[in-house]
Amino acid sequence: MKNIILGTAGHVDHGKTQLIRALSGIDTDRLDEEKKRGITIELGFAHIPNDAGYNIGVIDVPGHEKFIKNMLAGIGGIDFVLFVVAADEGVMPQTEEHFEILQALGIDDGIIAITKTDMVDEEWLEMLIDDVENFVKDSFLEGRPIVPVSSKTGDNIQKLKEELIAKCNRETKRREEKELFRLPVDRVFTMSGFGTVVTGTLVDGTVKVGDQVFVEPKGTPAKIRGIQTYGKETETAVAGQRTAINLSNIKKEDIERGDVLAAGDAVIVTNMIDVKLKVFSSSDRVIINNSRVHLYSGSKEALCKVVLLDRDSLSAGEETFAQLRLEEPMALRRKDKFIIRFYSPIITVGGGEIIDVMPEKHKRNRENVLKELETLSTGSISDAILIKAGRRNFMKQEEIARELGLLSSEIDKTVDDQIQTGKLVRLSDGSLISADKFGKFKENIEQLITDYIKSHSLSEGMPKQELLSKLREQLHSTDEKLIQAILKYFIEIDLIEDKGKTITLSGFTVEYTKEQKALKSKIADMYVSAGIEMIRTDDILTLDNDKNAINVMLAELASEGVIRKVSPSYYIVTEGWEKAVEAAKSFESEFTLAEYRDKLETSRKYATEFLAAMDREGITVFNGETRIVVKRK
Repeated sequence: MKNIILGTAGHVDHGKTQLIRALSGIDTDRLDEEKKRGITIELGFAHIPNDAGYNIGVIDVPGHEKFIKNMLAGIGGIDFVLFVVAADEGVMPQTEEHFEILQALGIDDGIIAITKTDMVDEEWLEMLIDDVENFVKDSFLEGRPIVPVSSKTGDNIQKLKEELIAKCNRETKRREEKELFRLPVDRVFTMSGFGTVVTGTLVDGTVKVGDQVFVEPKGTPAKIRGIQTYGKETETAVAGQRTAINLSNIKKEDIERGDVLAAGDAVIVTNMIDVKLKVFSSSDRVIINNSRVHLYSGSKEALCKVVLLDRDSLSAGEETFAQLRLEEPMALRRKDKFIIRFYSPIITVGGGEIIDVMPEKHKRNRENVLKELETLSTGSISDAILIKAGRRNFMKQEEIARELGLLSSEIDKTVDDQIQTGKLVRLSDGSLISADKFGKFKENIEQLITDYIKSHSLSEGMPKQELLSKLREQLHSTDEKLIQAILKYFIEIDLIEDKGKTITLSGFTVEYTKEQKALKSKIADMYVSAGIEMIRTDDILTLDNDKNAINVMLAELASEGVIRKVSPSYYIVTEGWEKAVEAAKSFESEFTLAEYRDKLETSRKYATEFLAAMDREGITVFNGETRIVVKRK
């Protein structure tokens, strides 16, 4: 069954509520004050019965200028509008204001109802219809059906209903994936025996009894206890339905109009948004940079500051990019529409579309910022992904999709294509970054290692733990999976070599001066001359003031196979180590330290060092008194 939400719009006392009652049989004025004063104050709700198989929900909005904020809490979730103009008065101030609001909210279809036709003659009615046609010229309502009706006499009510049903036969733009579920709350109340109940227009997604959802922007978890659509109990509600939801595990005081009931990642809670903002053509107000205004999106109202990014003021009919800095968090999605009203006096002045829900804090009059915003506003998803992946270091695909108001599966192919063409880089942990951003990051790390090598004589590289610490600092991250994935990628692209305790640049070799080469040769000769006798490392370090250089030489001689490290205190010529191992292996059964010392013809001190090293390498096993060789090859 197709689900459609119809909204009314028009000036106060132009007969919107009476018309809905004539179409649906439901009086949407539920408050005593509304009945007493004869005007709509709060949002009203109804549904229009029909034989065409449509669920047609109705949101009846107040027309009085004092209650525009209530009108804005409901009108954003509609599929098309029933635009009402009274035959006896014609286009009035709130007719114009509602019309501008509808256009700013992206409403793109509707029907015009000329009400109270019983109060005028045919000639007047024809003249009024001409006026209305001129009023909507060059707008989304141009060429749409205009139906003169009388709620009092019933004249043409059936014709209007037929037009509404025909209008329902349209392709829905709403998304029904459960991951996108969101319902801006416009009413909260309690029912005896049930507890907390909220109502709203289910704008996206699907929800079922038993689902866990979240009350945003607070992030409070709640469970769906029961669902009603159009007065009937149901197990499931889908996008495009007016929905009442009974929540468990939450009190009435913990939820209010303006909150959003949403699936886990369906919305983003933010204090700052980038927008395309337009001042209404009919407005006599000018928005000055840093103006404080009221922002309306979904059913939420919040105060914010308008930062105009390319000018100092915005006048009637003008449009530009702006950053809205909110005074309280809101739960939003990219491409959401919004309205702004002056802080004081509270007059509707303009509106537009959200193009980024997680922006950086922009400086004004920056060409690169304006170019990115233009791309986010009108460019492809591919371009938007590259912008997102180029702003912050290493985002997951799910994060990028969410900031773009999409599911991760929807950008799979685009991301894969961008990786194939070299525009995106993906690490082993799934993190993404634009190739341009990664190039700069790579240069920084390469320079970091180069600077370290330059400042540490004969160092073959940077201590691994120091580099990892610098990576954490640069990324402002303690995500070890990400850090290790970056290291792995640098190794894969042959930027660096992991040498265990140090990281060096691929292909880097230590270059010695003539004097250093001579010193290295001297050290090698000393170990060769010592033979089975070991030389203390501390004694070698006294050969030159640059102890770091000597440590590098020792490590290099060891890697070349000239010497062998026995312990932190001793190196030995490799042939000496091999002789020491062979001496141990010559015993066919258990042997003591003394027996080994005599076999090797060395001191007890050196024999102890050799055997301890062989124990560590698993060549021998010590049982407290004797040893036995366990590895002979």
